[in-house]
Amino acid sequence: SQRDSAHMLDEDAIPEEFLDPLTFTLMDNPVTLPSSGQVVDRAVILRHLESAETPDDPFSRTPLTPDMLQPNDELREKIGAWKAAHQAAS
Repeated sequence: SQRDSAHMLDEDAIPEEFLDPLTFTLMDNPVTLPSSGQVVDRAVILRHLESAETPDDPFSRTPLTPDMLQPNDELREKIGAWKAAHQAAS
């Protein structure tokens, strides 16, 4: 039923702006990459920077270091509100 499906975090129901563009998973701590302007999850981009031979923005290929990541507080708050609303339904 429709009510039962609201209890699960259905990936199809997650707003696209909340998904990391590299892993397509719900972001916990979104950050903006300064050169490309892409928003990714901090944990995902930190893993990329640690494993990359040349740490770079995966979208623009410009050099990138962890201190250059820009917190996206507005989106983090939206995601937090969305998660709270969906968890409250379960």
